[in-house]
Amino acid sequence: MARYNVRDLLGHWVKPRSKRDKMCPHACCRNKRVHPANYPVILPSPLLRKASDDDLAAHFVKVSSGHTPGDRKAEAQILHEMERRDAMEIRRKDRQTESKRLLFAKRIEKAEEVDRRWLEAENATRGYMLNKAGKRADIDERSLFTGPESRARRYASEELLNHWQSHPRPTAAYFQGKDTTLGAQYTAPRRKQYGVGRRRAA
Repeated sequence: MARYNVRDLLGHWVKPRSKRDKMCPHACCRNKRVHPANYPVILPSPLLRKASDDDLAAHFVKVSSGHTPGDRKAEAQILHEMERRDAMEIRRKDRQTESKRLLFAKRIEKAEEVDRRWLEAENATRGYMLNKAGKRADIDERSLFTGPESRARRYASEELLNHWQSHPRPTAAYFQGKDTTLGAQYTAPRRKQYGVGRRRAA
C-alpha cells in the first residue's frame, strides 16, 4: 500500500488517509487550514474561525445545494460566522473613529492652551517678546512657546524670560504634566565633540 494515498485539492499527497478533512501540514498552509474541497460539512470551531471569507463563501455554496439536516446546520453555522465577522469589523471601525475623534479633540485642546499662554505672555510683556537677535532672525514668537528651551532663551526678550519664570511654556513636556517654567539656573546642552578620546590606530 502506498505511503501517501490521498490527494487534496492542490495536489498534495496527504498521509495517512485519516488526515483527510483535517488541517493541511504542507508549507503553504502550515496546519492552519483545510482546502475548501476537503471541508467537512460541519466545520470545527478552529477551522471556522481561520477560514477565509472566500473559502466560507465557497463552502456555503456547496452545502446550500445539499438537502440533509447537516447541510442546513452548516448553512446556519457559516451565516452566523459571517455575521460575527461583520459585527467585529463594525466595532473595529467604530474604535478607529472614536480614536480619531479623541486625537483631534486633544490637538484642539493643545492648540487652545498654546493660544491662551501666548495671549497671557503678550499682555504681561506688552508685546515685547523677541530680543534683538530674534528680530534680526525674523523668529516667529509663537515658536518659542513650544520649541526647545535653548532656543527660547536665545531669542526671547528679557520680559518674556521673566514671565516664563512663573508661567510655564506649553511644550510637549508641559502636556505630560511636567514643570516647564524657566528656572534661574540653566545649563545649555553640551555639544557632541567628534574625535575626542579616540585612540589612534597603531
